[in-house]
Amino acid sequence: MMINLLAFPGLGTIFARQKMGFAQASIMLVGFFGFTGYLCWFIFHQTKLLFDMGTSSEEFNTVRFDHWWVGAVGLGLCLIAWCWSLFTSVSLVKCTPETSPPPSSVPPKIP
Repeated sequence: MMINLLAFPGLGTIFARQKMGFAQASIMLVGFFGFTGYLCWFIFHQTKLLFDMGTSSEEFNTVRFDHWWVGAVGLGLCLIAWCWSLFTSVSLVKCTPETSPPPSSVPPKIP
């Protein structure tokens, strides 16, 4: 349960045959690609501005925080999917009936 929850929220719910797992996985993917896309964009532009000697400090700061909301929304979606998956996993574990060992067909031996 923990590996599915930490690695890819929604996968464990899909394995448990719950359709809401597809929504959890979709939200996680959108958030992941939004956040990593922002990080790639940010690193690319910071590196580009760092090696451009004609860049002013105003332009450097403007580009730094230009699309911060994309990363924030992506990270927020990842957190929502993770929390939703956590609550779903806990509720699935609580709803699972405890199974007792099957009764033995062989009677116990009396000494």
